[in-house]
Amino acid sequence: MESSAKKNPADAGRAGLKDKVRSEGRELAGEAKSSAARIAGSQRDAVSGYISALARAAAAGGESLDSSGYPRSAATVVHTAGEVDNFARRLQTREPGEIWHDVEDFARKHPALVFGAGFAVAFGVTRFLKSSTPEVGTGPEDGPAERKGAAPQSSA
Repeated sequence: MESSAKKNPADAGRAGLKDKVRSEGRELAGEAKSSAARIAGSQRDAVSGYISALARAAAAGGESLDSSGYPRSAATVVHTAGEVDNFARRLQTREPGEIWHDVEDFARKHPALVFGAGFAVAFGVTRFLKSSTPEVGTGPEDGPAERKGAAPQSSA
């Protein structure tokens, strides 16, 4: 009976330590979650601000089109800019988790569209990266023969 009495204080100490570790783990997880939510919220605000700025620029471009004598095109641009601005405002009022849930639902309902958009984005990024890196041997001192890999011809 004495041995079971000696085990109880040790078991109680371990259980207390275990509870403390769990409690601290939950606290750290909660802090990480709230930090991630703050970061996601600030990113959401930045994106919606950028989209609003684009919409304002498009609306200004539409007004310029109108003053240049293209009223139908101007109306279309201004209307689209208004829709984009409305989207940015709706985006700003949503929580990041809700936005992610909407994106997942859309991807489930329209997988071909999401796949196609992903392909188009990848293609565009590839083209951009390819066009932004200079080609070897295309400096101003290189003539057409050097670019094609032929030996330079002498003018003797």
